[in-house]
Amino acid sequence: MSEVQSWKWHNNDLKPIPWHFYKTCEQYPHNIAQLFNPEKYNEHNGQFKWYELRDRVEIIASGFISLGVKPKSLVAIMAENSPRWTQVDLALCCMGAVSVTILPSLSLKQTMHILNETSCRYLIAGSEEILERIMKAYTEITSLEKIILLSDSASISDRRVVTFSDILEVGEKNKLSNYPDYLEMRNSVKLSDWFSVIYTSGSSGTPRGIVLTHFSISSKINGAFEFWHRYGMDITEKDRGLCYLPLAYIFDRAVCELLCVFTGATIAYADSPGTVIDDLRKYNPTWINSVSLLYEKIYVHFRHAMEQNFLKNKLYRYAIKISLAALEYRRDENGCYNMSQNFDLLSKLPLCLRIQYRFARRLLDKIKSLFGKDLRFAFLSASGISPSLVKFFYCLGIPICEGYGQAETTSACLLNPLTACKPGTVGINANGGYSRIAVDGELEVSGAGIFSHYFNREELTKESFTDDGWFKTGDIVQMDKSGYFTIVDRKRSIICTSIGKNIAPAKLKGEFQSSECIDQIFFVGDDKHYITALIVPDFNYFISLYEREGIRYNKSALKWDDSYGVSMCVQVGEDFISTYKLRQLIEDAVDEANKNLESFERIKQYTILPERFTPENGTMTPSQKLRKEVILQRYRELIEKMYE
Repeated sequence: MSEVQSWKWHNNDLKPIPWHFYKTCEQYPHNIAQLFNPEKYNEHNGQFKWYELRDRVEIIASGFISLGVKPKSLVAIMAENSPRWTQVDLALCCMGAVSVTILPSLSLKQTMHILNETSCRYLIAGSEEILERIMKAYTEITSLEKIILLSDSASISDRRVVTFSDILEVGEKNKLSNYPDYLEMRNSVKLSDWFSVIYTSGSSGTPRGIVLTHFSISSKINGAFEFWHRYGMDITEKDRGLCYLPLAYIFDRAVCELLCVFTGATIAYADSPGTVIDDLRKYNPTWINSVSLLYEKIYVHFRHAMEQNFLKNKLYRYAIKISLAALEYRRDENGCYNMSQNFDLLSKLPLCLRIQYRFARRLLDKIKSLFGKDLRFAFLSASGISPSLVKFFYCLGIPICEGYGQAETTSACLLNPLTACKPGTVGINANGGYSRIAVDGELEVSGAGIFSHYFNREELTKESFTDDGWFKTGDIVQMDKSGYFTIVDRKRSIICTSIGKNIAPAKLKGEFQSSECIDQIFFVGDDKHYITALIVPDFNYFISLYEREGIRYNKSALKWDDSYGVSMCVQVGEDFISTYKLRQLIEDAVDEANKNLESFERIKQYTILPERFTPENGTMTPSQKLRKEVILQRYRELIEKMYE
């Protein structure tokens, strides 16, 4: 195999992704690259070392070449996270081909739209279920020639279907004859070449392809290295990231998969989103990327568990109280907390508090162990987590670094530095990104990681940039005197009432963040003279409450989902939400929130729903953003009744 040093690039500072992959394989050949459950994936004893991953990638690439894949070919990947997802991704990348990522849960209609829009000749399917779905509409997907199933065998016998085993067999057989072509492809990859087209459904529901280049990725990760080093957040070959968010989206793909490729760190694959708590203990990652829902549900689960034992509840409440008092000694004059492991907290505490804190720490370390023994920090995408919840995890010794980014910015362009975290904000300019605020309050960004364009959407691309080249994010923000940004709301989510008032739903939602009984809330008021709300109770909370107080309800109507890291009830019967206890607690929560709102912001009417907003019922995106238009249509009659 050719030496990395012999490669010729057009840029002396940044290199395309294949260069980094081969450099890592040469520097750390015997370090673990991929770690996974061998029983689930039934291969390689649950791990690939970097030299083994390189060999696997070259065999897959050889198989793809034999199949007819060429540089710049668009190849769709529609699969759940797995070691093979990364392997085919890297093989395509090193060939100069372009992956088109599709979320496995996407509807057939939207999947067909993406495949037809990109004219993909090849689709990599992650399961038989996806394969069967695509085969039903095969004739309507004009360009599709082959489906590559990431399984070793297929129940469908069809010349258009190729299994992963077939690819490995053909690739191994033709490796020597295909290698010169592969080497030329690999060495020809330029920073300006497309790396991937990432399709996000977005809150509008219309999929759009975001084109990222090798420059987008390389500039972002190199910018991150500089920022993290400055603030004591270095990630090296000794680290390990847990991959559980969809690789079809950019967050885990950039800040886990590709970050490991650039550093030599280990990618540990969760068995599923529903097993993430167990996987944290099994793989002991040093960092994790997540959304706020995971932490909210972990906190609720912890709180309910403590309520079952009077003594434990008292002890842990005491430990949290002491830890919160000690936490203030990490805070500076700007309200920022130094959460670095190198910060000597004990030396700064008064003697009495120091003694109390040591006792509290022993109790809280037992809870922290649920996250594994090595977790140093957690990256959190902007999703409205409450500052009090962030501080709770600080008390456990888990620094949550809130940030902000989009696929268009190749993940975070704003981030809280580990040595100066400010709860309730999404941090400062980070990872090579630059930000400014437009006259109307919209965040505009430039610098590292900005996408190239929207696929086949020239007009949309033009509308998304200012005349001087800054990307318009669509989010309204505020910035404090220390340079920390706070997200106010999506620009298109702002409610414009008939009396001329503009109201940010995020502000209203913030008044409910401390409520134990409300899980989700959607506000209505466009062109209306007052605000109403659709309220989803915290079903898990009320199930626990009903059990303690002997309140009867139809248990057979409950529906559960474990894809959020903990088992969560997502649907109940009408009798469940009709109890006096539930309705009184919801009313109390609304009354309490209204006390802190202006008269025109207050909720005048509300309706309690028996189901959560979820990606499965179409009311949320997979990244947990509410789909406004879908919700308005789905609950149209209920909304109309609130304005009668």
